[in-house]
Amino acid sequence: MATILIGLDDTDNATSRGTGHLARRLSAELAARGLGPLGVTRHQFLVDPRIPYTSHNSGACVAVEGDGAAAAVAFDFVAASAADGSDPGVCVAEARAVGPETIAFGRDATRRIVEMDEALEVARTAGLDLRALGGSGLGVIGALGSVALRAEGDEGRFIDLPGLRELPPRVTLPALARLGIRVEQRSDDRPARADDALETLGWVRPRLVGGEAVLPVEWSDEHDAWVPVDRKRADASRKPADG
Repeated sequence: MATILIGLDDTDNATSRGTGHLARRLSAELAARGLGPLGVTRHQFLVDPRIPYTSHNSGACVAVEGDGAAAAVAFDFVAASAADGSDPGVCVAEARAVGPETIAFGRDATRRIVEMDEALEVARTAGLDLRALGGSGLGVIGALGSVALRAEGDEGRFIDLPGLRELPPRVTLPALARLGIRVEQRSDDRPARADDALETLGWVRPRLVGGEAVLPVEWSDEHDAWVPVDRKRADASRKPADG
């Protein structure tokens, strides 16, 4: 079966839940239709006052295993679910069809302003199904960029994996491995032991590294456990990123 990547962006407005939340809903919908969930990743693009975005200028990519034709339901799902006044875009592509030019576009979107016409042309040339689904359609930029960065496999963060959001506050390292998460220990003076645990601190969001879910951890004497290096930082002045 093929790995299908579904990028989406600009599906929210100033008061709605973010694109990451909708991406997780889409992943659940596709799983209910028989496609195998491979996780949802969040991808950060350039933050610049000249770029119109709702809160964070990040897109999301849903990865599933199965039939690309079945995954095409994503277009109708996002069109029906996107918030009023949003500018949604969706890209559906087989991972193996995402070539160097598309990946280069995704990288560019993280460091310079890219235009909607540029995204559409890159997708057309590569034969990828990229669609504007309402409003200005500017979401096609982040949708294509999210597919590109997920395919490249080295820039992003998992905001969903089967079982990730059901983890208990304290979990064993083998339990994380069973979810497909590779733990990367950052404490040279504390070697890992078979009975070690991770204190999740309520937020486990592995990095996308080498196409894998990688969780950097460090030892905490306070918790007598490993803790994630990446920890949630509350900022009441900003809309939640649904990460």
